[in-house]
Amino acid sequence: MPDNIEQNANTFSLEELPTLQKFETSLYDIPIKSLDGEENLLSKYKGKVTMITNVTGECANSAQYPIIESLYHEYKDKGFEVLAIPSTDFCEFAYGEFADTSATPEKMRDHMRDYYNTELPYAEMVTIKKDEEIGSTPHKLYDILQYGGFPANGGPVQGNFEKFIISRDGKKMYRFCNSDLLDLAFDAGNRKTNSQQALVNIKAAIEVMLEELV
Repeated sequence: MPDNIEQNANTFSLEELPTLQKFETSLYDIPIKSLDGEENLLSKYKGKVTMITNVTGECANSAQYPIIESLYHEYKDKGFEVLAIPSTDFCEFAYGEFADTSATPEKMRDHMRDYYNTELPYAEMVTIKKDEEIGSTPHKLYDILQYGGFPANGGPVQGNFEKFIISRDGKKMYRFCNSDLLDLAFDAGNRKTNSQQALVNIKAAIEVMLEELV
């Protein structure tokens, strides 16, 4: 972990700070469409710091929507963007009154807007998991996010709302787990970092990336 990330916040849980990942080519050059069909969506984020997060309709992690949007509003004037990428790989079906929220990416986006009063740009629906038995392969972006950097990226995404904070040139990344910003896993005894500390850590990573010039 570079020294400068520790200079951007008062306190840290060093146990769960991410390792800086590096890439030979820019992530912003990877083709992916917006939900509305705009080509090469990532290219317009080049020169900015971007948080990419995989989303769904309603799941245990969906309460992070407004927290993530609040990060966007805090840092957008400094060159920070957020991109929500829908997938059903980790929560194909919701239940009860939310049963329909994961049916299509459009319904995921509408649920975000209507239930969480949140507006985030949406990409097209993608596959994230790699499953050789059923022939499932990740979208190229997620193949690289999970396996394509150096040092090792950390392996497969574990659930909805993993957060990838991408540098201005698209060649560096900090990765935060899906349960950051909520205390679900923390309360279950699986984590050493609570949501308040995770927010401090994520802000520090954003600030480090924002300080870099392309």
